[in-house]
Amino acid sequence: MQIFVINLDGSSQRMAEMSQRLKRLNLAFERESAVNGAKLSADQIHKFYQPLLNRKHYRRPLSAGEIGCYLSHRNCWQKIRDQQFNHALILEDDAELDDRLPSVLASIAQIAEPWDIIKLCDPPKKKTVLDSVAMASVAKDSGIADGDFKLCLYNKVPSRATGYVVSAAGAIKLLKAREKFARPLDDDLQFYWEYSGNVFGIEPTPVWNAQSSLQSDIDNAGNRRCRTSLLRQLKGVLMKVRYELLRIKYNRLRKVDLSSYGNP
Repeated sequence: MQIFVINLDGSSQRMAEMSQRLKRLNLAFERESAVNGAKLSADQIHKFYQPLLNRKHYRRPLSAGEIGCYLSHRNCWQKIRDQQFNHALILEDDAELDDRLPSVLASIAQIAEPWDIIKLCDPPKKKTVLDSVAMASVAKDSGIADGDFKLCLYNKVPSRATGYVVSAAGAIKLLKAREKFARPLDDDLQFYWEYSGNVFGIEPTPVWNAQSSLQSDIDNAGNRRCRTSLLRQLKGVLMKVRYELLRIKYNRLRKVDLSSYGNP
């Protein structure tokens, strides 16, 4: 499977550590130079990030670091589409990796039913699983034992984007739906109905954030967060309520039977 590692120029220590983690698992990768939001011109920023949409769909303006982070991931989606990869793993450079990750990737590559995104990273809060199927039944001869990992459909899509797999169809959907963006990437991927995404996850998660680097260099590049006012806090509460109502609505409309994803 194609693997992209997003790494900011100058973050050589992170890249060295990430390279060692992947080398230990015999996983080849391509370094994707992260976009430094602090170095973007106004024209470069507004080509994709839209302040008017941001005011409508998010509680505050995005920082330069958040814009750079989003564009870095978007560049990976572009490569998946342009280079016609069937799927690819996208990793940020602070990802810790389970020793069984190669077997998980081999299993994902064998999934016959349609999917767009499979989240691999441990979410900040445990998410409710609506349905699941053993990965050992999804793939033959992948090296995964019964009970090791499950393919899961979540009640709420996990937010972190430290590690996730995108299919060719998923990359096309994301690029089309997110030609202009207004939210941070982590939040944006949770709105699966806006890009018609079939989004799943793996439990237990084979990727997690390194304790020594819970703050992303990419997110923090040029980061200048605005002071949170009472009005902005209220806006955030209202948007969260609206999101939860939409999530409930579209979860009811979503028709996914994970039993069909397992081999008979």
